[in-house]
Amino acid sequence: MKTATFNNLIRLSYPDDFVELSIEENEKYFSGDLLRLSFQNKDKHILLSVSKSKDSFINRILSVASIVAGSLSTLENNLKEYKHLEEYESEVFDRASITECFSYMASDENVKQYAEMTVFKEKKAFYIIYCISRFEDKEESKKLFKEFKESFTDID
Repeated sequence: MKTATFNNLIRLSYPDDFVELSIEENEKYFSGDLLRLSFQNKDKHILLSVSKSKDSFINRILSVASIVAGSLSTLENNLKEYKHLEEYESEVFDRASITECFSYMASDENVKQYAEMTVFKEKKAFYIIYCISRFEDKEESKKLFKEFKESFTDID
């Protein structure tokens, strides 16, 4: 496993056969002007990404659930053949988190995708983790996604 640092706050691990995406490559997959770190295995068609919202006082009073609800609405409107599959709560980075699992059709390849979006809050910011794979590989990918999220630790 390789390690990386995100936002000078989080140390995380990702598989050796993944490469870090450039800013330009990130823009191909994600929209919005967020601090983001992403990794990809092109051969396995898997993408792992973590992003951070801008620090804002209003974020102190917003809940993870409200951010997740807004994000799901956006995903439903923007993704082709979006289908909600499951929601569960867990801890990421020792913070309460909500994970939404869904499928959609990749617009550029017309391939069914499986995705997990996990949201947690740290002070005045929200952190969003996206883990994406081909739908037919979802059971195998879920293990990798879990390992990726569980690797998030404080930088000492």
